[in-house]
Amino acid sequence: MVVITRSKRRRLLEEEDDAAGLDLDLISRLPDDILRDVISLLPTADGSRTQLLSRRWRPLWRSAPLNLEATASGRADSPAAAILAAHQGPGRRLCLTWHGRSDDSAALDALLRSPCLGGLRELELYYAATLIPPGEPCKPPPLAMFRFSPTLRVLNVSCHSCRLEFPAAAGATDFPHLEQLTLRFIIISESTLHGILSRCPVLRSLILYYSTGYRHLRINSSTLRSLGVTNGLIKGNLEEIVIDNAPLLERFIPNGEHLRIRVIQAPKLKIVGYLYSRRDGVPASDLGTVGFKGMELFSMTDAVRSVKVLALNTVPTLDVVIGFLQCFPCVEKLYIKAFTPGRFWIVPRYVTLECFDAHLKSVHFMYYKGRKRSEVNLIRFFLINARMLESMKFILGHDQCNEEWVAKQHKKLELGTRASQGARFDFEPDRWTLSHVTCMEHIHNLELDDPFDRSCTYPYKLNWL
Repeated sequence: MVVITRSKRRRLLEEEDDAAGLDLDLISRLPDDILRDVISLLPTADGSRTQLLSRRWRPLWRSAPLNLEATASGRADSPAAAILAAHQGPGRRLCLTWHGRSDDSAALDALLRSPCLGGLRELELYYAATLIPPGEPCKPPPLAMFRFSPTLRVLNVSCHSCRLEFPAAAGATDFPHLEQLTLRFIIISESTLHGILSRCPVLRSLILYYSTGYRHLRINSSTLRSLGVTNGLIKGNLEEIVIDNAPLLERFIPNGEHLRIRVIQAPKLKIVGYLYSRRDGVPASDLGTVGFKGMELFSMTDAVRSVKVLALNTVPTLDVVIGFLQCFPCVEKLYIKAFTPGRFWIVPRYVTLECFDAHLKSVHFMYYKGRKRSEVNLIRFFLINARMLESMKFILGHDQCNEEWVAKQHKKLELGTRASQGARFDFEPDRWTLSHVTCMEHIHNLELDDPFDRSCTYPYKLNWL
């Protein structure tokens, strides 16, 4: 009696198909472990549908590393609960939007304790805005969330109502493999936050978005490459950021009008912004102290000369612009947004700046309207002095970008009289206004050379609730 195993039968069928000249399912010939990895990279719905392809695929989804993106509430029969109950694990990624009530925290904790989530690498937890009604005490995140700390590579926790408070015990939790950390609208104490950061030995990127409970943020990390921080919306706002020692930090995106910032040691810093201006003028003697909306710079030789991309939020006077360019003399790409009425009535014909003579190649003006003389004078300042300029881009409102209006701007700006005759000028309609949000969304994308470049960063998905 001849016994034909299942694998041999499959090979015989494939050989018959080959002989008949039929298309072969070559993917199904791959080993089970590779197919499981393929399934785990698919979106949740697509991964589960692979069970319908053939008997060969049917058992693979339940044992493939789970990649689940779902919404859930306190109901025991929710689709997310059903998937977690049916899957064998291990877990790879869980992106969960929680719509449960504030008294359903036990249900969320139970979901996160599902055996199939063991070994989870990525956790994104979004609390719905209705979770904690106004007036109720702040709630802690589920304790089960911290059971993944030994294996997590990515952690993203967001609570739009800003009523979720991290417990002090979280500051003693080790995250040995965590590379990306995002806290949005979270309440967390200064000691807890610094405790968590000190226990992330391989952290590469960090976003603290409108979170509160801490007034001072001090960065000491030998691995951090990208940092995005905004100050909070309620009491306990962030007041000071100190980059104490960050030898690999390349990208620093602060957003907050009243932030005091000190950069002590960041020799590889390349991208900075949006920076605010503190006062009308920046005397040359103050450039190393407090010149820009709390911008206090130390180690000038390394940290400042390394910056190649700079973004400015407000520029009330020409002295402020000159001060920034003296402080960052090697800038190649400059962004200026949020035009405010300023005293730009006198435009220096010639200004000696290293930035103008050797480095500055591109200038982007955001929200340009072309109505005020102050705008025109500021742009003329760059036109007549930036000798290495290759391109100048104007981001406009939708109602402005027409041929007649652009032609008038060419004449008003006197584009023919410029220091760099080869410079290119582009007028583009504004598709978005939340540019600081865009930059924050791309903090974790370390492959992106310029998070301010709108042509590279759109479209993007806002992970809001």
